[in-house]
Amino acid sequence: MSVFLLLSFLIIYLLLHLLIWNNQKERLNLLLDAEVKQLQGPMYEELLQGQYQGPGNQAFTLSADQSFYVILNSEGNLLGSGEIQPGLKEQVLKLADSGTAGTTGKGLEIVELEQGPGPLHKGNDPKDSPQTAYLFGSRTFEHKGQPAGILYAGKDVTFQQQLFRWLLGVLAAIAAAFILLAAVFSRVMSRQAMVPVRRAYDRQKHFAADASHELRTPLSVLLSSIETLKLEDSINEQPFTRHVVDGMYSEVQRMTALTRDLLLLARSDAGLLEQDLRRFDLAPALARMLSGLSVLAEAKQILLELEAPAELPVKQDQEKLVQLMIILLENAIKFTPAGGQVILRAAPIQKNGSPWLKLEVEDTGVGIPAEDLNRIFERFYRPDQSRSREAGGHGLGLAIAKELVDTLGGSIGAENCPGGGSVFRVELRG
Repeated sequence: MSVFLLLSFLIIYLLLHLLIWNNQKERLNLLLDAEVKQLQGPMYEELLQGQYQGPGNQAFTLSADQSFYVILNSEGNLLGSGEIQPGLKEQVLKLADSGTAGTTGKGLEIVELEQGPGPLHKGNDPKDSPQTAYLFGSRTFEHKGQPAGILYAGKDVTFQQQLFRWLLGVLAAIAAAFILLAAVFSRVMSRQAMVPVRRAYDRQKHFAADASHELRTPLSVLLSSIETLKLEDSINEQPFTRHVVDGMYSEVQRMTALTRDLLLLARSDAGLLEQDLRRFDLAPALARMLSGLSVLAEAKQILLELEAPAELPVKQDQEKLVQLMIILLENAIKFTPAGGQVILRAAPIQKNGSPWLKLEVEDTGVGIPAEDLNRIFERFYRPDQSRSREAGGHGLGLAIAKELVDTLGGSIGAENCPGGGSVFRVELRG
């Protein structure tokens, strides 16, 4: 709307400018044509014989359409003149001598002339003489088919110039006021429009949290029931039935993991994730974590290594910190080819004079495309869709890791290693 208003004002201003100036030019041109017509008649002889005693003809009358006129013969001698203010004739003669635009008979020009002694003159200092804008033009005239002289005439257009300055100022002020009001109105309306959006978003968050919470119980019952079925000898004796039960067990496990992840994200969106800070030794916790993941790594012949001091006392939320590292380690194992290596590093550091904890998970996998490094922590984002589907998962692991790091008050980032693979770095308050 603001752009439309500005364009409208611009068009209005330009149209008025064009119409008014064209009207002024047309009136002066008509006046010049009428005066030249008179000069090419008996009036020229009167001028030559000195019998012309001033404006005896309507065309040469000084008025709002004519502030001055000067008539010169072909030799440049003055034949006649008229001026509404003293001093205009001399300035016109100077313009004619210098060949200034508007004196060549090729159109009309606006010139600035000083007001001579008169009602508008303030004093003897030339700087006190106000400048007045005149629309200035000329016409050559003939006598008996031969060039006889040139006519100069002009009209005061100071009011028109001032009018357009005022008009421009008024339009600019109106446009500024409208834009300001539009900005305030848009801000108020956007806030009003965001109310139902916020309500819908809150309902969505609560729905995700409620649905995830409600799904946990039936999924737990299903998982327990399938585990019980797998213990039945009759099931184990029938390969097809065993295959179906294993498939059901695997899918229920995936649904349980997805429900757990969605519940965590929903609680994070609702601001329900809180820190439970306690002092503990992280080194044995990391060792137990690697031991628990060794079966998953050995299935792919991946070597797991821990590089950490024998003792690493920290003050952190142990449950969330362990969950964070499991996500990063499982992700590294998932995307590292058979025979690769995953290294977990942990070390205390100093940052801004305070103790911090630095954690790294480095793998020898395929790495992360450079264009995806800034997006891998987005929810449901997977750089390589086909590879991610083969490896499993829903694209929530790194998003949950980011939420956990934010809750713990730290930072997380990823980059590719020069020799291949990638490394995830986490820095937390120690």
